[in-house]
Amino acid sequence: MAASSGAVRGYGSTVRVGVGETPVWTKLVGVEEYEFPDQTPDNEEVTHLESPNDTEEFIRGMKKAPTWALNMHYAPGSESDIALTALEASGADYLLELTAVGADPVEYAAYLNSWRPIGINAKGKMMAVATMTVKAKVVA
Repeated sequence: MAASSGAVRGYGSTVRVGVGETPVWTKLVGVEEYEFPDQTPDNEEVTHLESPNDTEEFIRGMKKAPTWALNMHYAPGSESDIALTALEASGADYLLELTAVGADPVEYAAYLNSWRPIGINAKGKMMAVATMTVKAKVVA
């Protein structure tokens, strides 16, 4: 009898950004959790007056280019802060790589909308959010 479904904790999963033709990668440090970007296409209704069997008709729409937010620790002057500040200033496209522990990396083309502190307090960790537009999943 199996003792488990095979589920594992996310500890060791990573997020990196790659800049340039031959990407220079920066691992983003202080990420506590993330979800993969949702690029589920909408259904486009194509029902017409003669739709078969008096039934609605749909076709698959385009994949979305979602806005994706990544909350992480804010460490002013860190490698992550410097990389994200530069990406925000340049407006350049980059690669976003998400690697869940035990899985192959998944890459997306993206650009950074904003990088800003969101939580500064006396007793707790400082937090920031990187807000990106995810344009497309990179397929090798």
